[in-house]
Amino acid sequence: MSNLSVKNLHVSYGTVNAVRGVSFEVHEGEIVTLIGANGAGKTTLLRAISGLEKAKSGSILFDDTDLVKLQAHKIVEQGIVHIPEGRRIFPNLSVYDNLMMGAHLRKDAKGIKEDLEDCFEIFPRLKERSSQLGGTLSGGEQQMLAIARGIMTHGNTMLLDEPSMGLAPIVVDEIFEVIKRINKRGTTVLLVEQNANIALKNADRAYVLETGTIVNEGKARDLLHDPTIRAAYLGC
Repeated sequence: MSNLSVKNLHVSYGTVNAVRGVSFEVHEGEIVTLIGANGAGKTTLLRAISGLEKAKSGSILFDDTDLVKLQAHKIVEQGIVHIPEGRRIFPNLSVYDNLMMGAHLRKDAKGIKEDLEDCFEIFPRLKERSSQLGGTLSGGEQQMLAIARGIMTHGNTMLLDEPSMGLAPIVVDEIFEVIKRINKRGTTVLLVEQNANIALKNADRAYVLETGTIVNEGKARDLLHDPTIRAAYLGC
């Protein structure tokens, strides 16, 4: 079953064609990664799916609903949550209030309480720091908070943009363990990641993006051992 199906998508910034005729699928329960150099169009793709950028043409089908026609907050209601590049937490709000912002569209008090407990079980450090201002957390803790805030939306599909950015390798490993854990609990993950090595090691399938077009695709473990991919993106 295809959870998300992008077909012949074009996205432009003025005269710049950032995404040019891209088509790909994410099946329910998968971790799929988009890899590519800076400027390849990866972030633009995620922003188009979540409604933050408007497509020039093409379709983005999510469980048969065309997201191109929806506003961003309506896309969240469909079950898609976007964890943006740079985390974008609210630095002047407490950890607890940041998490509650993730649940602001929800009305199910019991479910919100259960998801909050779930977040604190996955991220014990956030529980310890629940009254601390988000801006005082370390980079790794802020990334955990951004993911936990996404969990609080109770969506079933998570778009993750550069979760390893600016983090120490040991923290990156911890973040990816959490991503796999969330996925095993039933959340579909579409991952944009400049660290192609860790992305391919943790994903089921991968698409390679160059200058706004997909130039390669396949099982992540196959691309991890592809000499061309290794030379271009893994530095070996």
